[in-house]
Amino acid sequence: MKIIGVTKCPTGIAHTYMAAEKLARAAKELSYDAKIETQGASGTENKLTDADIKEADYVIIAADVTIDGKERFAGKKLLELPIKPVIKDPVGILKSLETEAKVYAEKSVDSPAKSNAAGGSAVIKQLMNGVSHMIPFVVIGGLFIATSLAFGGHATSSGLVISSPFWQKVNAIGGISFNYLMYPILAGFIAFAISGRAALAPAMVCALVANDKTILGTNAGMGFLGAILVGYLAGYLVKWFNSWKVPKSIQPIMPIFVIPILGIGIISAALILVLGAPISWLMTALQHVLKLLSLNPSTSIVLGLLLGAMVGVDMGGPINKVAFLFGVASITSGNPQIMGAVACAIPVPPLSMGLATLIGKKYFDEDEQTAGIPALLMGLIGITGGAIPFASADPKRALPSVIIGSSIAGAVGMLFGITDVVPHGGPIIGILGATNNIALFFLTIAAGSVIAALLAVFLKSRYFKAQAKGE
Repeated sequence: MKIIGVTKCPTGIAHTYMAAEKLARAAKELSYDAKIETQGASGTENKLTDADIKEADYVIIAADVTIDGKERFAGKKLLELPIKPVIKDPVGILKSLETEAKVYAEKSVDSPAKSNAAGGSAVIKQLMNGVSHMIPFVVIGGLFIATSLAFGGHATSSGLVISSPFWQKVNAIGGISFNYLMYPILAGFIAFAISGRAALAPAMVCALVANDKTILGTNAGMGFLGAILVGYLAGYLVKWFNSWKVPKSIQPIMPIFVIPILGIGIISAALILVLGAPISWLMTALQHVLKLLSLNPSTSIVLGLLLGAMVGVDMGGPINKVAFLFGVASITSGNPQIMGAVACAIPVPPLSMGLATLIGKKYFDEDEQTAGIPALLMGLIGITGGAIPFASADPKRALPSVIIGSSIAGAVGMLFGITDVVPHGGPIIGILGATNNIALFFLTIAAGSVIAALLAVFLKSRYFKAQAKGE
């Protein structure tokens, strides 16, 4: 029996090659002829030839993200599943091919969307495809920004200002990656996992539209949640376009002309006409609630809880921006305690997620572990977006954790009467002398971060136990 396969993990490092090695050894043990292609960080290795595919009895795909060239296996008996079961029991997986493998039929060469069979939720895989491609941009961009602020920044009434031309350039380079490329990459590769290359342009362009407050007519963009929404909208819209029966003369220009124009036009119109107004209304309503709470000293802890939750819920999106701008306005109105609460909450998401990857390492995949240390560094500098990879990859467990931790930090900050006279957050402003009590400031941040990290590890452990029981 001849077996061929492809392995690919999100980072393309350890698990990709480990799974390939396990399959090769198991095949040798069972006296099968096997060839396994690896799609790793260094590119495709041991590439399957047309002859390999033609002669193969079965194809096995062990991957947690979309593989390249799946359409090659049309008409072959194929089994697709996550990478961890293959590493755990490669012999059992190979023995199950005769009963579990199904004939693979690919309708479109340009549609690499994954099936649900034995491979988990297609929606989660599509999301993970976007997250895995986004993480390098978050990490590198965040580190450039954090380094430039740490070594070149100084506190002013306008925030952390970088005066050195060298560090300004370092900050600008980080900003390109973190602020301009991160969201399009996330949306683009979610859409790609659904419907292929034709979805890249609509998703990536519209992710920028979703985060351009001028185009939307709002006070802030939609953040990473907007990018995820756009990714799915573009992916399934293009998938629908691909199902159209069009004349053969038009088919060549569909993916490079017709689909991008229609996709960008339709999604942009939806963002501007349908979503822009509700976002503006929500931000106005939140500002009104915050203003009412700030007028009554007895509701200060409630105000801190709300501000912290808003900081953590979308990490740079519109709700986060409302809390931040409300804190900034409080400085000019002579009430820096409100900005103090916001400053306490700002670093909690990245610090807590980075800490969680250290204390609960076994519950985080390679991508998340890779992003852990940079998240800690970004948290120290007050870059909330350092937690975005975690919230994108596992929103059910990451978001509740960071929201609760940020809420606690905001409330404790109000309780301790911590102030901040600089429109920024994180431990760095304490070091630069922008707060009234650096010890209590650090204690508050630590409390929120530790609680959020422990909660994230707890929720992850419960999820893993449920998965092990097959629930």
